[in-house]
Amino acid sequence: MTDIDRLWELQSLLSVLNDREKQMAVKPESFAAIDSEYEAANATMAGLNQQLEVLAKERRRMEGELSDQQEILKKYQGQLMQVKNQQQYAAAWKEIDASRKHVKDLEESVMKNMADAEVLQGQLDEKQQSHTELQARYDTAHAEWQHSLADLRKEAEDLRKKVEAVEATIAPRLKAEFHKISKQRQGVAVTRTTGDSCSSCRSRVRPAVAQQIKRGELVFCEGCHRMLYGK
Repeated sequence: MTDIDRLWELQSLLSVLNDREKQMAVKPESFAAIDSEYEAANATMAGLNQQLEVLAKERRRMEGELSDQQEILKKYQGQLMQVKNQQQYAAAWKEIDASRKHVKDLEESVMKNMADAEVLQGQLDEKQQSHTELQARYDTAHAEWQHSLADLRKEAEDLRKKVEAVEATIAPRLKAEFHKISKQRQGVAVTRTTGDSCSSCRSRVRPAVAQQIKRGELVFCEGCHRMLYGK
C-alpha cells in the first residue's frame, strides 16, 4: 500500500467519523421541542430571580437611607426646642418639613419596591411549581435521546480506533502535512480526481500530473492544494 493509499484511507475514516459526530450533536425533533421549552422556562426563572435581586439591593439601599433620614429628622426636632428667636424657629421647621417629606417619599418607595417584589415572587413561585413536572419530562426525553445514540457512539469509537491504527502506519511528516491541509480545507486533505479534474475544486489536472497519480505518487492539486487520489 502506498502513502497516498494510506492517506486516502485515513481521509475516508475521518469523513465518516465527522459525519457520525455531527449526527450525535443534532437534537432529534422529539427532544428539541422539550429542550426549547426547558431552556425558555429556565431563562424566565433566571430573569425573575435577577429582577428580585435588583429590587432587594435597591430596597436595602433605600432602607439604609430611610434610617439615616429618620435620625436626621429626630435631630432637627430636638433642635427645635433650642431655638432663640422666630427666624431660627422658621428655619428649623423648614428643615423638619423637608426631612419629613424625604422620609415619606422613601417609605412610599420602599412599599412600592416590596409590592413589586411580591408580584415577581408570585410569578417565580408559579413557574417553580410547574418546573418540577417540566424537569421530569426533560430528563425522560434526554435519557431517551442519549440511549438512542448508543449505536452511533459505538460506531464512532470503533472509527477512532481505526483512525489511530491507520495513523500509526503513516510517517510523521506526512501525517502532519495531512492534518495541516485538513484544518485549512474544511476537514478534507485528500480528494479524488474525477476524469481530468479535482473533485473538490474542479481544477483541471494536467496530463503529466494525472500520470503521477496513476503511479501512486503523492501530488497536490494546483487549485486547492489538497492531495490527489486517483484510484
